[in-house]
Amino acid sequence: MRKERIKGKQSKNTKNQSVLPKSINFIVGRVLPVLVFLGAGFFFAPYASMQFQNNDVKALSNQAQTVMFYKSDCSHCQKAYPVVFWHNVLNFQQPDKQIQTINVQNPNNAHYVTDYQVQETPTFMSIKNGSDRMVTTDKKQILNFAERDK
Repeated sequence: MRKERIKGKQSKNTKNQSVLPKSINFIVGRVLPVLVFLGAGFFFAPYASMQFQNNDVKALSNQAQTVMFYKSDCSHCQKAYPVVFWHNVLNFQQPDKQIQTINVQNPNNAHYVTDYQVQETPTFMSIKNGSDRMVTTDKKQILNFAERDK
């Protein structure tokens, strides 16, 4: 004998289903996605900035005191750039504390390599004194170099 289903509303047995408390539902449904989004942004923002900004720098800043010459595909630069990125974010209202970044891999900025005799990347240079330079990926050294003239 063949059983046939009757189309239409079927009753659900809710007694056997586990229901999360409303507070947990809210956290999982609303708060967790925001935290994941912010965490991903924290991780990817410096990388996106490194790849897509600094495409055509006309001149060294007259407000910043330090410049970082980098190449976006340089593994050492990829380690140092987030330090500079977050330093600039934290000091965004103080232009004299900013570290100007110039991607010398970009054809528009390639002349900086010869103009300032950049031999390695990342190179940090004092804008006031071009002979004052440093090549490093160490966070403390980068921040000390950027803050010493202030």
